[in-house]
Amino acid sequence: MTTPTTYTLLLWGDPDACDDLAAAYAAHERFAQECAARGHEILGGEELTSPTTARVLRVGAGGSEVTDGPFAELTEQLGGFYLVRTSDPEGLLRLAAPLVADEVGGGTLELRAVVAHGAGDEATAAQAGAVV
Repeated sequence: MTTPTTYTLLLWGDPDACDDLAAAYAAHERFAQECAARGHEILGGEELTSPTTARVLRVGAGGSEVTDGPFAELTEQLGGFYLVRTSDPEGLLRLAAPLVADEVGGGTLELRAVVAHGAGDEATAAQAGAVV
């Protein structure tokens, strides 16, 4: 059995593409239930506000500047995240697929291992540069 590792599951999508919020929220409820049933421990997570509410700080040689709006004008924006501890990252991704299905607006999932600085998680240091 693989040592459980903490991952951040990032949910990217078009913030204007979801026409059925009830279906989207139901997909997240099913995801949470299935995670619990399959041994994926959800440690946290949140839905993010619209990218139009973002504040961006850019720092360069000439100083710093704060601007309104998203970091970049992209079709897909970061809409939310989960923090999940699991020993089966591939299974977690398969389980999360309905969160970005066409029925709820489509999108992309990104899974990254969290680097635990000094937390005693030997597996994390090796995974810090690994792509899942």
